[in-house]
Amino acid sequence: MLSANFLMNTNTLNSPFFSVIIPTYNRAGFITTTLESVVQQKFANWEVLVIDDGSTDETAQRVNALSDTRIQYIAKVNGERGAARNYGLARAKGEYVLFLDSDDRLLFNHLKVLHDNIQKLNHPNFIATKYNFDRDGTLADSDLASVAEGWYGLDFFVRGNALACNICVRRENQDLRLFEEDRRYAAVEDWMFMLENMQRDRVYIVDALTLTMNDHDARSMRSDNTALVRKLQLALDWMLARVALTPEQQRTLIGRVYYLCAIHAYADDHRKEALHYARRAAPNLPRGQAITLLIRCLIGLRAVEWLKKIRT
Repeated sequence: MLSANFLMNTNTLNSPFFSVIIPTYNRAGFITTTLESVVQQKFANWEVLVIDDGSTDETAQRVNALSDTRIQYIAKVNGERGAARNYGLARAKGEYVLFLDSDDRLLFNHLKVLHDNIQKLNHPNFIATKYNFDRDGTLADSDLASVAEGWYGLDFFVRGNALACNICVRRENQDLRLFEEDRRYAAVEDWMFMLENMQRDRVYIVDALTLTMNDHDARSMRSDNTALVRKLQLALDWMLARVALTPEQQRTLIGRVYYLCAIHAYADDHRKEALHYARRAAPNLPRGQAITLLIRCLIGLRAVEWLKKIRT
């Protein structure tokens, strides 16, 4: 006689409600924890597609060591995260697709919260919950913490992308625009994805914390500030060419991109470069934010850290 778990897993593989796509590259040290966070979900009708983007470590062995039949390991030639996500999307069977990074983890109720709200909202094309950060065991809020529950569109995303691997999309959406696959944009393709898709749609943000991002030093948004500044400028050209924006939305987007360029240059204590980007951002930022940014970039990271020390 077949067990209930066997029948459940077989049914899930044939018609899962969620497809969890996990692109990974040399994350053997994190992938087991990430996968276990999916296995432990209260909502069980899911499949996982681990898209191994050319790893040279023990990723395959770690994934295959898990016996859950809902987890699929798929290897491909390295093409960066956007290409890996699209590769998984083309092979997914679920009604909804989640893009989870291989060093992050879901809280036990993540899929159930999404499923309940998808039903309540009559199957939206885009939905997300909130997340926090784990920095060496210390938890911190993300920018989403203070965002009210509700619908958000293009005006929200020209101010930056507060979402990340917490986005969930309806797979059969005919207007869905895929992730940019050019590796020159790696680490900013999430923002580009949201801007291009929000031209025609909105995302519903649920006021529930159900996901934790691992804020380690090798994380894509931390690993190389100089490269990220270059990618942000390339992304700005892409965004302005691909996304239909009003003049006000363009100014907001330009201000935000150069603000981020200034912050990342400042983080490396590249004062001249940071000040250059701050000056380009300032005309397109709120006055108070522009003044604060210019002052910080002018005096430099070391001076700011020194001032913090003498105040404490």
